[in-house]
Amino acid sequence: MNNNLKEVFRGKVVNKAHTINTGVDEFPRYVLEYLIDNYCAEETFHEDMEKVVRRLKDSFVYGAESEKIRHYIRENRRHSVIASLEVRLVETEDKYWASISALNENFVNIPENIVNQYPMLLSGGMWGTIDLTYDETEVHNKKIRPFKVTAFTPFQVSVINLDEYIEKRKEFSTDEWIDILINSCGLSPDAMSRRQKLLYLCRCIPLVETNVNMVELAPRETGKTYLYRNISYYAHVLSGGKATPAQLFINLNTGKIGEVGTRDAVVFDEIANTDFTDPKAFVSIMQGYMQDAKFSRGKKEMLAFASLIFVGNLDVQGNLPHEKYYHLFEPLPDFLQVIAFLDRIHAYLPGWEIPKLTPNSYSKDYGFITDFFCEIMHELRRMDLLASVRSRFALIDVAKTSQGISGRDQRAIMKTSSGLLKLLYPDGRVTDDELKETLLLSCELRQRVREQLHLIAPGEYDRLKLGVRITATGQEFAPELPDADRVQKVALPAEPSIGEVIGLAVDGDHGCILHFEMQATKGSGRIVPLGSIQKVMRESIEAAAQYIKAKSDELGISADWRQNYDVAVLATFMGVPKEGSSAGITMAVGIVSALKGIPVRNDLAMTGEITIMGKVLPVSGIQQKIRAAFDAGVKEVLLPVDNLKEAQGLPAFILDSVKLTPIENITQVLDLALIKD
Repeated sequence: MNNNLKEVFRGKVVNKAHTINTGVDEFPRYVLEYLIDNYCAEETFHEDMEKVVRRLKDSFVYGAESEKIRHYIRENRRHSVIASLEVRLVETEDKYWASISALNENFVNIPENIVNQYPMLLSGGMWGTIDLTYDETEVHNKKIRPFKVTAFTPFQVSVINLDEYIEKRKEFSTDEWIDILINSCGLSPDAMSRRQKLLYLCRCIPLVETNVNMVELAPRETGKTYLYRNISYYAHVLSGGKATPAQLFINLNTGKIGEVGTRDAVVFDEIANTDFTDPKAFVSIMQGYMQDAKFSRGKKEMLAFASLIFVGNLDVQGNLPHEKYYHLFEPLPDFLQVIAFLDRIHAYLPGWEIPKLTPNSYSKDYGFITDFFCEIMHELRRMDLLASVRSRFALIDVAKTSQGISGRDQRAIMKTSSGLLKLLYPDGRVTDDELKETLLLSCELRQRVREQLHLIAPGEYDRLKLGVRITATGQEFAPELPDADRVQKVALPAEPSIGEVIGLAVDGDHGCILHFEMQATKGSGRIVPLGSIQKVMRESIEAAAQYIKAKSDELGISADWRQNYDVAVLATFMGVPKEGSSAGITMAVGIVSALKGIPVRNDLAMTGEITIMGKVLPVSGIQQKIRAAFDAGVKEVLLPVDNLKEAQGLPAFILDSVKLTPIENITQVLDLALIKD
């Protein structure tokens, strides 16, 4: 047990093991920890805890019992409840009204002195013991408002000393401090590697730094929102359901400011299942806010400081995201997979590296009382630590691409670095090695965003490598992304085979491999499309079949094959719809191969539209298609001659690896694709 922490931060720490499995999980963690800290002694913990639990259950108002409690207060004229209390000022009445949602009551009289004593009541509310009275003579605007708050004892600290916290940080090593922070988050650091600890603490960055935009996609049960739900009452978690501009920004009818304008962080949990009433409007407003920290609806424009966290599920394969994802933003809703939106993401946290939560995951040591920790993180948002170390490093593009580090890259790295410094080194005492570690992790979080942008829009985003130069030594460093080599691999045929041919297509903004299998059997001349082959591709199949029928003699195919043979066409590739006309030559090669029993080269891919005269016409998305061929390990690509100039604009490393062969007619294609005796 960390008894040193207990001594240094006396009165501000609690044994986190005592807060697990208490049987009162319906309360926020800081409520329970407040009561434990104030009413439970170590030597008599279990007996004292029984009293705390009993008090909670006696005084807590459950939703189904609200009317019963309202009746009890009316009959007995006074009663104390444990609940959340929120206060608002109604200017037209020059009066404060309290809301107690547990009692389903929004017009509770409250003295101004209580509001002045606890101003946090006006910004999100506070949990505590509320002493209530009932007086039916209390009338406002001709309505009886009988409920009145006579006293309030909060379960939250109202005043903290940030300077004291910063000064006492010096009593601990960095390793000790990291473990203290992990314990304060409610988890045990014992089973975590240093990297896992740092990645987990990255979840705290939006709570200590203003206007951070972060994405975390991870497998289920990794506790993606555990921290935000249990540690900070300044964070708001939207878990699925509906999300409206009025809820998030401004309600145009009432003028009420939404969650983005009143919270430190807004978390979009289960983002793929969240129902945005107006996705286009949401993205438009969000993009502006993510860039400038301002939003507007109607004639109102507001400056806000809430960080945005987008959280969702992602399938893994081994220890990395599943290869079915071409890029790592795919689990997001389609309307969020927009370049302008994604480029404003500061950090992509690799949640798949954070261990899943198990019964042994939770803290068994001392950590900061949740309420104290929450307020500390809130106050840290006002600090600027980065300025004191800015001269000690420079951000660089290690790959030295033509584009280099953009302003958004710089801002993203600075934001996350600032947050990590506040968490780990709030006293500003950080060595060059520690600074390097912090900066490299921040570079990694932004690098992962840039990697996906490159995959989605390679023409717009070069594959740069974000890094850092330490001023004192001049040494340059760049992070290594464990998932950087995870590319969507499409297995090419192991050897040349009959009727098996590789085509190229475009899915959204990126290219992909199409795998076709064709089989000729005795029949009545039918072409049988299998799989998700759409109308346009069916037309390509017919065009290819018509050409083969007309040129059967030249091709060495029986003229009556369309009367005596059926040809089955199967297109497979990861559920991508098979549509478009660019697979025409691929169809022709596969059908000829199936009818003649001649294998097709397995190191070759092709794209091009075919006419019934056998001409090869140009297609769209040629660069994306060739990139997909390169990623899959294709050695040669057959492409329409009119597409060659566009294709030659690809980077040298691709052109050096993939042979580009221009073709004008299907005869050339067949000569190159079919294996000759």
